[in-house]
Amino acid sequence: MLKGNKGEWSEIYTLLKLLGDKKVYVGDENLNRIPDLLYPIVKILRDESNGNYEYSVKDELIIISENDTEFSIPVIVFKEQAEYLFTQIKEAHGSSFEVPEIEVFLKEIKCSTLKAKSTSKTDIRIVIHDLKTNLQPELGFSIKSQLGGASTLLNAGKTTNFEYRIKNCNLSDNEVNNIILLTY
Repeated sequence: MLKGNKGEWSEIYTLLKLLGDKKVYVGDENLNRIPDLLYPIVKILRDESNGNYEYSVKDELIIISENDTEFSIPVIVFKEQAEYLFTQIKEAHGSSFEVPEIEVFLKEIKCSTLKAKSTSKTDIRIVIHDLKTNLQPELGFSIKSQLGGASTLLNAGKTTNFEYRIKNCNLSDNEVNNIILLTY
């Protein structure tokens, strides 16, 4: 069973929602959608432990391909699954939870993990069609969900190190040592 927190489930929700909508909207500096600015999605690329998959948008079908094999699922199914998962994420309690009904669909579309590898700088890679330039760039996005608690831009841990430099400050060695002791 797949188990994750609201942020991890939000990565799958984003995949399903984007494939259901078939487009990415542009947002302003306050994260408000700019209705007239959008990019049609050509495909979404996903690296899984069991292979690399392309989810290509072809009219009202999503073509899922790996190597030489491919199959299709109607866009409406992605839209319905996204709506269901969104409700489950919002209603979930606890730090980690399962959504068995979605997991059946995820197996069907070859998704075996909830989130991108921690070594990857992007959570989702999308090939869009830029209507102005007629180009199809591959763009990487990091997904930050607000469905649970406030998302972090940096995961702090023992390996996260910051060095601060304080200028024009005359502290004695004893005062510096007291500050160091307070931070541990």
